[in-house]
Amino acid sequence: MRGKASANVLYSILIYLFGFLLLWEWLKPLKVVTNTGDLTFFILFIALSLTFSYFRVHYLLSGTVKTVLILVSLHALYFEGSLFDLSWVKVFIEDLLHNAGLTIGRDWSNLSFIYRSLLFFILLWLMTYLIYYWLSVRKAILLFYVMTVTYISVMDTFTEYEGDAAIIRVVIFGFMLMGLLALERLIQGEKLLGARMSRHRWIVPLTVMLGVSSIVAFAAPKADPLWPDPVPYIKSFAEGSGGLSGVNKLGYDTDDSQLGGPFIGDPTVVFTAEVTREHYWRIETKDLYTGKGWEQSMEEESGVPFNSDEDLPFALTPKNEERELQTEKVMVEKGYSHVVYPYGIEKVMGNDGGSFEFMPVNEKIRSLDESGDPVKLEEYALSYRSPSYSQKGMRAANAEQEAMQVPEFVDRYTQIPSSTPQRVKDLAVEITQGEEDWYEKVRAIEGYFEKEAFVYDQFDVPVPEEGQDYVDQFLFETQRGYCDNFSTSMVVMVRSLGIPARWVKGYTEGEYTRQADTQYRLYEVSNNNAHSWVEVFFPEVGWVPFEPTVGFSNNIAYEYDLDLEEPEEDQTPLPEKEETPKKPLAPQEDEAAGGGFSFKDFWEGLKTFFVENWGKLLIGFLLLIFASVMAYIFRRRWLPYYLIFYFRRRRSEDVYSEAYISLVKQLGRYGLKMQDGQTLRGFSRYIDSFFGTYEMTSLTNRYERTLYGHKPDQEDWVKMRELWENLIKRTTG
Repeated sequence: MRGKASANVLYSILIYLFGFLLLWEWLKPLKVVTNTGDLTFFILFIALSLTFSYFRVHYLLSGTVKTVLILVSLHALYFEGSLFDLSWVKVFIEDLLHNAGLTIGRDWSNLSFIYRSLLFFILLWLMTYLIYYWLSVRKAILLFYVMTVTYISVMDTFTEYEGDAAIIRVVIFGFMLMGLLALERLIQGEKLLGARMSRHRWIVPLTVMLGVSSIVAFAAPKADPLWPDPVPYIKSFAEGSGGLSGVNKLGYDTDDSQLGGPFIGDPTVVFTAEVTREHYWRIETKDLYTGKGWEQSMEEESGVPFNSDEDLPFALTPKNEERELQTEKVMVEKGYSHVVYPYGIEKVMGNDGGSFEFMPVNEKIRSLDESGDPVKLEEYALSYRSPSYSQKGMRAANAEQEAMQVPEFVDRYTQIPSSTPQRVKDLAVEITQGEEDWYEKVRAIEGYFEKEAFVYDQFDVPVPEEGQDYVDQFLFETQRGYCDNFSTSMVVMVRSLGIPARWVKGYTEGEYTRQADTQYRLYEVSNNNAHSWVEVFFPEVGWVPFEPTVGFSNNIAYEYDLDLEEPEEDQTPLPEKEETPKKPLAPQEDEAAGGGFSFKDFWEGLKTFFVENWGKLLIGFLLLIFASVMAYIFRRRWLPYYLIFYFRRRRSEDVYSEAYISLVKQLGRYGLKMQDGQTLRGFSRYIDSFFGTYEMTSLTNRYERTLYGHKPDQEDWVKMRELWENLIKRTTG
């Protein structure tokens, strides 16, 4: 019996040994990919923790020994002098408190190495407990084995770590460990004891099988791969490799000659801005569409210089002195020599040692040093008056106006390649059929993409084939893409109608960060906010921005200055209405005569009912209260279905506004509450990023339109209701 007991102990030790070896494989890549110089203390800690788990040492004793080992290890790694000279303890505690504050503030990059090593020891403590749980309680290690194989494969693929030998060791250790644990489960489940079960009869075939299969795997010929290596494609996401067939990162770029292909997000912050209101940030325009992308039709000559705090030598829109002059501050994180600016800009301040330059061809503003060379500013301020565009002037636009009698201007901004397919032009005519003025035609094209359910997508976006037009592919084949697809398509269709238009690049308003003070809000603008949109020229107004991209909305203010005809009053007198004589009240009947209603009898019967059934009524009342409380507690799960049922049957004009407000409240119940100072559009982007959709942004854009008097028709409400129902159902999970 003593021999069998010794064999059982041996196999138990083997199980823990293989578990230790698997966990050790997680540490080996750290010497290659991190600044970790010595793994001895971490390996010793793992071995000691698993030893305590094997012998079931009391958690107070094991915890004390582990804590002492951690402190000794940290002292040996980061402190000089004797361990018993307790001056290092004070330094360690101060470092711990300081880094705890950095952790709470999410300032991960400034954490000290001492604190990081402490966190790593704590992580290993948790991992060794999980190993003990899988080995001794669950007796199953498949999950940890798969995680280890995946970890080694990823480290070998994407880092300098060579994992060829490691993956072989992991396979051997893992299969041996899974075989031993399978035997333990079999013995425990079937109660195979004594001579009925000999462990070496199980372990010997397992060892032979692993050895033979490993030898055969090395000696056998290897077939060539059937598919191309996907790693370079995956790495391109991290490296942002360009090219037509590559995957690009989002961000501002001056080269737009070849549009198309997938993009991935890049959260790198370009600048932060203290603003009073949300608006787009403009950089430049382009006017020559080639069928594949955008270029400039004219060479850029010398720009028009101007100094800091001096009126700009150009105006995109007529200056409106009635609008309040606002000043905003831009803090640059990623240096560019150009200036980002809002519509209505009047002054740029901040380059006192140099000057600024306005480029008339692409309307870019550059910052220059004293010698006239481009310089990157760290911050600057902008003064502007938010423009307002006259609807009366836009509706009056036509080709006969004086501003349209300049052939060079018309040719430049109505240019489309001769290779543009005829069906693109026919589609523009079809969309604007029945619209009389330029403004209505442009708005019809702008709304076409949302109406026809075009999809905003950054990933599944193909590159046009050789000889294929970029706009034609988007409009008639894919119908999915990002801002470049939508904006370019709108410019081409507007130009095909003889209306001047151009392509604009810049950034959206960015992400709301916090309230800077009572007047200013701080926004972060990253490469993810790089954007393109459309400007259309109206002779009486100037260049007016439009936003065709689904899910985006520019803050454009319109002057509702149309001359509305008031209906003439009808002087025909209305016929006098005959007054219907009131019916005389019936005399009160004598209750004693019988057959009438008696309050006295009703009250007596009610008292008798309560006396006889008070117990049932009390129980029913308590159950009703309980049901009401439970319904209130779990209202997040059932209330959306009631709201869906309710709003499907509403037909009033304000149904969409009520439905949107109900959705915002339901999102708050779900835990996604709107923060103080956060705008609706900032909140909608937060919701879409949480759920991975663009539904909330579309709903918010439509809601903001209703606030300005654009009531959705029945067709719009049906389409918006579908998005609304999809989003509100997500809050029931």
